[in-house]
Amino acid sequence: MNNDRANAQETSYTFTEVAYHFQVAPELLRSWVRRFAQLLSPTARADPPRFTSADVAALSLVQKLLEQGLQDEQINAQLTPKRIVPDDPAALALSTDQARQLVEGKAALLPQALGDILSAIANSQQTVLNSQSTMRELIGVVVQDNFNLKEENRKLRERMLELERALAEYQRREETRKERLESRLRALENTVAAQQQQIAQLIQLQRQNQQKKRGWW
Repeated sequence: MNNDRANAQETSYTFTEVAYHFQVAPELLRSWVRRFAQLLSPTARADPPRFTSADVAALSLVQKLLEQGLQDEQINAQLTPKRIVPDDPAALALSTDQARQLVEGKAALLPQALGDILSAIANSQQTVLNSQSTMRELIGVVVQDNFNLKEENRKLRERMLELERALAEYQRREETRKERLESRLRALENTVAAQQQQIAQLIQLQRQNQQKKRGWW
């Protein structure tokens, strides 16, 4: 009898086993662990959690008190002293039948858990295949964009060369036009200078003629 109690106290249970034992959803069990962490052992709050027989007994009391309508603060206040200094340590341990039920529940969950694992693996493989397909499509788009970009760059370079040639031709024509205008301007300046010289000579001749006429008279 004492050996059975010692084995029950030393046995630890997984999260799935405890949820199955209480017939509650995993989300609700996580909520209990979070809300009543001070009533549980450190292993029950670990990741992954491992529940001792005392943890299962404490959660059993929590479940009953919640069903009676007590608030979290009231439950923590009521159960914390009992967990620190228990009147009957044997009462906190699971019986052999309860431990057997947990083990049987674990065995019953194995096929479903295995199916879930296989389904998760299949989904993961499909996700990987989809990701690979998406990556190939993305690479194809990037390669095509690179080709398009190279073509656009080639056209842009050709356009820039055309503009540079047009600008060079325009500058050449402007230089030629400037030279012609400067040449015409110099020719006009020379013509004006020659005419001014002729006018000065004519004026000089006219003065000389006037002086001669005065000498005759």
